[in-house]
Amino acid sequence: MEFYSHNSPLKKMVTHLTEVKLISENMVPPELNKVNEIISITHDFGKYTTYFQNYLLKNDQTCGELKNHAFISAILAAYICLNVFGDKSNYPLIAYNCVVHHHGSLKNPEINLPSQIRCIDEYDDSPYFIQKVKEAQKQLENIKKNKNSIIEDYEKLNYGKYVRSFLEKDSFDDVLLSIRKIDFKLDMKNKSEDIYFVHQMLYSALISADKLSASNTKLPDIKFASYESLDEARIDKCSDITKDINKIRRSIFSEVNKNIEKMYNKSDIFSITAPTGTGKTYTGFFAALKLNQLLGENRKIIYSLPFTSIIEQNYKVIYELFKKVDGFKDEDSTYIIKHHNLSNVDYNSRDNNYDLDQAEILIENWNSGIVITTFVQLFQTLIGTRNKMLKKFDSIRNSIIILDEIQALDIKYYKLIDNILRWSCKYLNCKIIFMTATKPVILKDAIELLENNRKYFNYFNRTRLIIDMKPKTIEQFLEEFNDKIEDKSYLIVCNTISQSLKIYNKLKLLNREVIYLSTNLLPVHRRNIIKRVRDKLKSGEKLILVSTQVVEAGVDLDFDTVIRDIGPLDSIIQCAGRGNRNFEKDLCNVYVNLMVNENNNSFGSMVYGKTLINITKDIFRGSEFIYENSYFELIQKYFERVDSNVENEDASNGFLKSIKKLHFGGKGYEYDIDKFSLIKDNPNYVDVFFRIDDEAEKTYKKFLKMIKENNMKKKRKIYLEIKNKIRDYTLSLPIKIIRDKFEGKFIMNVPIEVCDFYYDKYTGYKRDENDTFMVF
Repeated sequence: MEFYSHNSPLKKMVTHLTEVKLISENMVPPELNKVNEIISITHDFGKYTTYFQNYLLKNDQTCGELKNHAFISAILAAYICLNVFGDKSNYPLIAYNCVVHHHGSLKNPEINLPSQIRCIDEYDDSPYFIQKVKEAQKQLENIKKNKNSIIEDYEKLNYGKYVRSFLEKDSFDDVLLSIRKIDFKLDMKNKSEDIYFVHQMLYSALISADKLSASNTKLPDIKFASYESLDEARIDKCSDITKDINKIRRSIFSEVNKNIEKMYNKSDIFSITAPTGTGKTYTGFFAALKLNQLLGENRKIIYSLPFTSIIEQNYKVIYELFKKVDGFKDEDSTYIIKHHNLSNVDYNSRDNNYDLDQAEILIENWNSGIVITTFVQLFQTLIGTRNKMLKKFDSIRNSIIILDEIQALDIKYYKLIDNILRWSCKYLNCKIIFMTATKPVILKDAIELLENNRKYFNYFNRTRLIIDMKPKTIEQFLEEFNDKIEDKSYLIVCNTISQSLKIYNKLKLLNREVIYLSTNLLPVHRRNIIKRVRDKLKSGEKLILVSTQVVEAGVDLDFDTVIRDIGPLDSIIQCAGRGNRNFEKDLCNVYVNLMVNENNNSFGSMVYGKTLINITKDIFRGSEFIYENSYFELIQKYFERVDSNVENEDASNGFLKSIKKLHFGGKGYEYDIDKFSLIKDNPNYVDVFFRIDDEAEKTYKKFLKMIKENNMKKKRKIYLEIKNKIRDYTLSLPIKIIRDKFEGKFIMNVPIEVCDFYYDKYTGYKRDENDTFMVF
């Protein structure tokens, strides 16, 4: 009997298992080759049942759960590993857990193991586990009916003797109990993080190779351009050195490059601490290129940033450098890609034409010489359980990681991120360059590549903070602003939507152009507003922009005056970066106010909590003016105070413990790895799609077509075509304020004919006057 693994296109089992083995062996270090091989050739063993074959080839649904294959495949993986490595090794447990979860997200190993180490007990063990064992027993009896054909396949894979002896067994109890004993022993002692990294490398290699083989996606060779060729392009673009700011940028670039040459082999971790606007994109990227050259290797460069808006900017800057590389246009994706949740699915290679599914796999696998991506993609891969994210874990191995604006990470995760980055250097052979203008207390022993950075901070005096910590209501703030308004451009940054809307609605009565920006507006409108504001500022118009924190980073706007309701100090300094960015104006005043609501609660504390706001207020105490050349010491003082606040370490310590104990999820622990997220999920919010114009209506119709499509490949193709358009017209809104207003069987939506009733083109969703929900 012939056995098949997939039907689109039809692929024989032995072919698929061989492909997964060959693809994955290039994804793991040599010392893991044997266990990786075992995982590769066993992961689909359960597909040798007639239950699965009938389901695959005849769409027979009558066999129910017996068509599933991961559990019995995992038992075979563990059985072979026990024979090859023995029960003192961790490999049988790792192989078992990787295979049992290769079609879903990772869970704790004990979810699929007996509760005791002596026997499997129908009364003590979970009904889920007992049911799995019973199903696997039936699958084993079914497989034995065709054992000669199956053993013949495994003879070709050089594992025939193990499969033959496995098929002679009457029960799996001894294998499952042996795995449980390994897991139990590990739980009784302090596990090291090394087992986690081995587990994730093997799991990543399996699921990545599995999807590449199943989709018939040929891996193109990733390409690298030389330091010299890209530096030549950079020099052409930066030829104007007449401006003072450009002279500073050139000096910083030169000093960093000289220092990486001197110290490249003295550490795995380097830092570049320089003021905002001094060209860190080029400086950090070329430091990584130089490091790559000095190491004599073609290492992947992963450039990671906190916000998608900055990714688009940095991607364009770096992409432009490649345009003089011969043949670049025909295969640009092999040189450089961007990857985030809003990026388009398109992979351009000279040797292959990839459809959308294949392009998505290559992008999600980070199959390129340079990857521009988000902190979410990087850190939720390094600390993660999701199948979709972990495909690229192995792509991080042997890479150079650039971290831009690392201080944007949540402070409660600093200790966790510090450890995971150090371990990535140790176990994944990574090199790290992190860049910041406000150096946080993280990776303290990194070698600083801009040794004389203090002189550059002294040189810059583009802005000054003017501190006023006297509490004032919105009405009092507006009264003061109206009394002092000048013929200048203003940026007013608020902490909450309701606060910003109240200020905007009052100021729009002035005889000035007042524009509003926040996540209360649809993403498609936010982009248009930012472009419009940028163009107006460049032409010299003296507009007023009322915004929330959405404007603080990644938005290249330059105002005469900035006003910021109090927030954490690093946020205030980021906000100050929206004034006098290019040193072309007089000193920009950044007014820091303390606005309160009718209950005398500060809007800042409502969003950030009292601890960070109180630390910021303490640092400001006694100061009326703080100039930019003092920001460096100021921010160091702030982060030291924050770092000494012990309560910030609870989450980090919890996740670090879970990493060492392989607590992926499923047992309800507070800090299971699957609970780690850089983006805070709010269960009280729901996505609403606004069919506000013809483009939105067209997208909605395609969405309905996708829902009705039965062919999964066609359904996926439509989704990839419309996913970004759906996000463009979607707002995340509090359930409380939209309850009973909107409906939709598949997606909550607002029909075009009533959009004007709920949505204002200037301010976004129409909220009640007393709404207190804090959306940025």
